[in-house]
Amino acid sequence: MLAVLVAGLAVALVSRERPFPPEPHDDEVSAHLHRTARVILITLDGPLRDDVLSGALMPGLHEALRTHGVAFPAEVSSPMALSLPGYQALAAGHATDCRDNDCPRIEVETLAEGVARRLSLPPGDVAVFASWSKLARAASSHDGTVFVDAPPDGPPVEGGPPWRNARFDAQTFARARTYWEAHHPRFLHLAFLDTDEYAHQGLREDYEQALHQADARVLEVLRWVEALPVAERAVTTVLLTADHGRGRGDWKEHGFFDRGSGEVFIVALGPVVRGGDQSRADQRDVRPTVERLFGLCPPHARDDGRALEAVVGSLPCMN
Repeated sequence: MLAVLVAGLAVALVSRERPFPPEPHDDEVSAHLHRTARVILITLDGPLRDDVLSGALMPGLHEALRTHGVAFPAEVSSPMALSLPGYQALAAGHATDCRDNDCPRIEVETLAEGVARRLSLPPGDVAVFASWSKLARAASSHDGTVFVDAPPDGPPVEGGPPWRNARFDAQTFARARTYWEAHHPRFLHLAFLDTDEYAHQGLREDYEQALHQADARVLEVLRWVEALPVAERAVTTVLLTADHGRGRGDWKEHGFFDRGSGEVFIVALGPVVRGGDQSRADQRDVRPTVERLFGLCPPHARDDGRALEAVVGSLPCMN
């Protein structure tokens, strides 16, 4: 069965109802995913959902979706609709106690840490590259468990953006590209920031340009995947989502009182992506979806998310 699965995936590059049916099991396929699968998670900070899903500002992404992907609306997991609560929900698979952008480091094992531990991967095989320093508080609960590359906290620096605790997305992506070429990590999270900062300043043209640049980076990441050996490419998936949306009344802002701030999206690209409609989704569902892409059965605690059927379908899993 494994040979048939891999061959079929290689040529196809690409109602959230509860209770869910039992997880399917095929130990041979799951073991292959454990050994071979890769996931690249890309997060955009605070774009308007329609700006991503409409295709006007990210045409390359939508061209890729025509052949091997799925995209659908989703919601944030925390009512605060702020960055750090969103990133921690993505990492934990459930809403945490974080309610603002100054909350402390996440205390539970994160998505990246869980992948490394359960697949027995060295820390360098699971990597997070971020443009915002505080994302490090969501990437890992302990130092040294995974590779995290983020700028330090502090004021703006020469050659960097005019906002605090950050570097430009171009710098983050260049560092991630170098790391990918050297290590080809099994799990890579690219966390971009420019869209949110330009929006806060009301610079619509710069914000749109940041989305165009993000679009070009998604296409480059797909080229990275295309260059992998066929058997690895067949089980590699690229996911795109956001930490929060933007207010529909005041486009510059987002948060609990800004309607529309909770509107995000989930995009999945790759041969294993099942496709079809997804009636409901939120940030909690990203972690278990990634786990299933690695052939891992996610836990089913009451407040945890569920693997998204439109992405993983009946993909088998094994603890």
